[in-house]
Amino acid sequence: MNDYNLGELKIALDPASPKHILPPCLPAPSRVLDVGCGAGQSLIAAYRDRVSFGIDIDLHALKLGRSLTDRICFTNGRAEALPFKSGQFDLVFARVSLPYTNIPISLREIHRVLKEGGIVWLTLHPFAIPWRQVQTSNYRGKVFFTYVMLNSLLFHLFQRQFSFLGRYESFQTERGIRRSLEQNAFEDVSITQGAHFLVTARAC
Repeated sequence: MNDYNLGELKIALDPASPKHILPPCLPAPSRVLDVGCGAGQSLIAAYRDRVSFGIDIDLHALKLGRSLTDRICFTNGRAEALPFKSGQFDLVFARVSLPYTNIPISLREIHRVLKEGGIVWLTLHPFAIPWRQVQTSNYRGKVFFTYVMLNSLLFHLFQRQFSFLGRYESFQTERGIRRSLEQNAFEDVSITQGAHFLVTARAC
């Protein structure tokens, strides 16, 4: 797992990498939270000029992050129950981590900890991500892919999700994520799909 996070740090620091994408620059006083931060690679690359905040469920990734920087306040926790007071952050971002959570509940929590007018910045999973994975998976992987399909359809149609063996995973559609953001009091939703499935919105 450390190899994965160090590889992600290398990508975050390399603008020439096709996988490279970072959240927007903000003035130094702005408070930033990375949900699903791993070892803090995106925060290290994008916000070296301030103390920032990262949360993840992976204790090993957090331990690695603490060995890489003392400029990030790392916290162990879940997107569905952020351990921060309301109205704390100017920007909350999640780079490919939100698809592994209960998205409607996570968005509700993200909205809660954002200041009014604060920005959420997300990179998400299109259908191509789980489809590529299932092509080389075994029987168990194909069973899990069936769950991902059902969970994704439920989110697309009704903005609801369910877990499978304690895990969440889904791919997202423009319609589904837009409706979920609007239902959780976000406005000015912007969605682009190209090299990345990028979504931004502003907290009302």
